Amino acid sequence: MFTGIIQNLGKVINFSNSELEISTPLNLSDCNVGSSICCNGVCLTATNIASNGNEYHFKVNVGEETQLRTTFDKNLINKSIPLNLEKSLKVGDEISGHFVYGHIDRTTQLMKINKLKNSWEFVFENFLDEGKKYIADKASIAINGISLTIAKSSNEFFCISVIPHTYENTNLKFIKENDMVNIEFDYLARFIDRDKK
Repeated sequence: MFTGIIQNLGKVINFSNSELEISTPLNLSDCNVGSSICCNGVCLTATNIASNGNEYHFKVNVGEETQLRTTFDKNLINKSIPLNLEKSLKVGDEISGHFVYGHIDRTTQLMKINKLKNSWEFVFENFLDEGKKYIADKASIAINGISLTIAKSSNEFFCISVIPHTYENTNLKFIKENDMVNIEFDYLARFIDRDKK
């Protein structure tokens, strides 16, 4: 489990045969083989961790189901865009975002970025199926693993407002219009919806 507060960025070194290798300045000294690391919102299991000075390298396996649902598809992954990284939540840690499980529901496309006076507005394509019911004003959403709040929504799109701290410390400053992002709906909303049936 994670909080959606990005701890650092990682660079894709290699992605082949379903194995993803990442380098990062994030301190992984408290992680072991088998630890969960959230990579662009996807909960992945470290199969190898090595350090070289202040730089860490780790490897994870990306299964077929994950490739199907996320941007970790060989045709979608953009190696030039850094990955958002977060180590798994420990008992007693501060929860500054919301509960993020690393179970990506789907991807969507960034339609537009509007630079405002004190923030950025990111506009994403809304969903045409049952996923739309989880898109509501002021609802929580994880985008590339970042805990965010939906500012406004319509049938065609939904917007998030991004403050400078989030912009500067996540990969939102690297993504461009038409790029695909990973989406995880608010996990608790699923159970509220289930109780209504």
